[in-house]
Amino acid sequence: MASVAASPAARWTLAPGSGADRPSPGPPASSSCPGPVPRRRCSGWRLRAALPLKEKKLMDVKLAELPSWILMRDFTPSGITGAFQRGYYRYYNKYINVKKGSIAGLNMVLAAYVLFSYCISYKELKHERHRKYH
Repeated sequence: MASVAASPAARWTLAPGSGADRPSPGPPASSSCPGPVPRRRCSGWRLRAALPLKEKKLMDVKLAELPSWILMRDFTPSGITGAFQRGYYRYYNKYINVKKGSIAGLNMVLAAYVLFSYCISYKELKHERHRKYH
C-alpha cells in the first residue's frame, strides 16, 4: 500500500467526539495512526484539516475568533449577493428540489414572511394594544 506524503504545511486536528480523549488498550493498529491508538482501527478516526480562519464555517469558529472571522467576510455588494445566492440554492436543493417533497420547505418561507412583516409593523401594532390603565 503506497502512502502519500503530506506536505509540512498540512496540519491535522482531531474532530470533537472522535474518542481520542479516552485511553485505548492494545497494540497500535497501524504505524500511520497519529497520537493515541484508537480501539479498533485508525480508519475510525475522524481527522479534519486545520483550516485558516477565513475558510472556516460559522459553526467551526470558536467564540474568541468570531470578531476576526466576521471582519474577514466579504461585505461588498457582489459578496452579499453571492451569500444570498448560496443560501437560496442550499435551501432550494434541500427542501424544494427533492424526490419526496413535503410542505415543510414552503412552511418555512411562510413563517419567515409572517415574522418579517410582524417586525416591520411592530411600531404601529404596539400602539393598538388594549391596556388596563391608560
